[in-house]
Amino acid sequence: MEKVSGLTAVRQSAWQKSAILWTQSTSAQTLSTGRVFALAVLCHVLLWTILPSLLLKNASLDIVEALAWGHEWQLGYEKDPPLWPWITEAVTAWSGKSLWTCYLASQLCIGIVFLAVWRLGCRIAGRREALIGVLLLEGIYYFNYPTPEFNDIVLQMPFAAAFGWLLHRALTGNRLVDWGLSGLIAGLGLWARYSMGAYIASMAIFVLLHPQARRRLAGPGPWLLVLTALLVFLPHMHWIVESGFISIDYVGRRAPAAAESASYFARLLSFIGAQIAALIPMLALAAMLWRWRSAEAPAPSDAGRFDQAYVAALAFGPIAFSVALSVITHRPPRVMWAAPLMCFAGLFIATRIRPVWTTTRLRTFGRAWLVVLLLPALIFVLEQVGKPMITGNESRAHFPGEQLAAEVTSRWQAETGMPLKYVIGDTWHAGNAAFYSDDRPSALFSHGSYRFSPWVTHEKLNVSGAALIWDARQEGAGIPQSLAAQYPDAVLQPAFALKRNASVYQIGVAFLFPVSDARAGIGAQRQEDSTGQAPRRL
Repeated sequence: MEKVSGLTAVRQSAWQKSAILWTQSTSAQTLSTGRVFALAVLCHVLLWTILPSLLLKNASLDIVEALAWGHEWQLGYEKDPPLWPWITEAVTAWSGKSLWTCYLASQLCIGIVFLAVWRLGCRIAGRREALIGVLLLEGIYYFNYPTPEFNDIVLQMPFAAAFGWLLHRALTGNRLVDWGLSGLIAGLGLWARYSMGAYIASMAIFVLLHPQARRRLAGPGPWLLVLTALLVFLPHMHWIVESGFISIDYVGRRAPAAAESASYFARLLSFIGAQIAALIPMLALAAMLWRWRSAEAPAPSDAGRFDQAYVAALAFGPIAFSVALSVITHRPPRVMWAAPLMCFAGLFIATRIRPVWTTTRLRTFGRAWLVVLLLPALIFVLEQVGKPMITGNESRAHFPGEQLAAEVTSRWQAETGMPLKYVIGDTWHAGNAAFYSDDRPSALFSHGSYRFSPWVTHEKLNVSGAALIWDARQEGAGIPQSLAAQYPDAVLQPAFALKRNASVYQIGVAFLFPVSDARAGIGAQRQEDSTGQAPRRL
């Protein structure tokens, strides 16, 4: 029997026996790790669902964009695979446009990460090490403060964590069901975000390099994983080709090649420094349980050595692969792109520090963990409540999107007697109008073209017309040149102001009337009557 499968029953021997030898307190031994785990996850999910639900009055930019895409139910979009827009559209439709479901979906993603890390930790080390591995994740910036923004980065996290857990089951147990599930999760992860490929590629390299894992290539399991992942991802692959690789091109535009090596390496070092900074609270938490002075730990078994190598590959492989790809292509990565690659950092630390399980250490750790949990939440509250009071400027989270949509929709219906089917403009203003309008129109973002929004065509605009929307404070009350060039028949409407607390927003509007609708002339006459001048038809 192969060493990996033959030693599955004693997999926990190295770390678990060490923990027993190092235990110094009866209370630590009787600690209900399962209950602590469940309570910690519940606290995180409730805290980061309730706070944004209470404090954020408007959808964020990412959610607005996802809702505009998801409403169309395409196999892909100009920037991302479709799973994130689909889920965003589904959960907001279910809640009647209430955004709390988006915040809950985001935290459920984080909760699934915690669960997958817990399950893997219990397999390879023990329940207490698994618990510490999960709790340490709360000390990583990417798992708390940014998570109310439900986006593709957050959505990739549960797939990455579940893949790491299931692949370990597949490599050690060699059951076809685990191989198949690993492939399913890998494929779905790619539907969430392309950077799931960093996990897939780095763990494929691990399987090729590690002698015990490499033996599995002689069986059907790994090939079932590959086949399943390809079949799951195939529809989106077909869309990528049919669309002319627009989503792949977008990734390149977001991380353009640096013109000079000095500039590239400066930005790469900035990226690495940002990741180290994101880990500092976690490392501070880990130091509170670190066994600074002790005898050498018992030598791990073959299974233990395999597990150590596996966790190290999960913790460092994806980000190392991403950095290597960056160096090869000379494209510096963006800071937030590392967020889904940190899922196993806590477990790696927990299985290396040989924790001290004394009552004093555990109490200190618990108090510090509460600080790490609550401090980002406090900063979040101050950001949303205190900052506008001090500066007088509100964030987009307080933008009057509902007022914008209601005003544009009512004007359109008054002019045409028709439902508003299309809005055109920048992502923020057109996206808000598209989501909050009772007519729920489709959006065509002005930075792109019909190629990026195939659900809109010139013929459809001729039949149904559209409302053009822009920021009049930045671009003026007249139709912006970029929109005027694309839609020369648009009829300028009076600009209007929106107020939210101390903030005032100036909104420009123009109507592209249906070609066969005589109301185009009526709308023009109304504008002439109100201004004393002929309307601007472009």
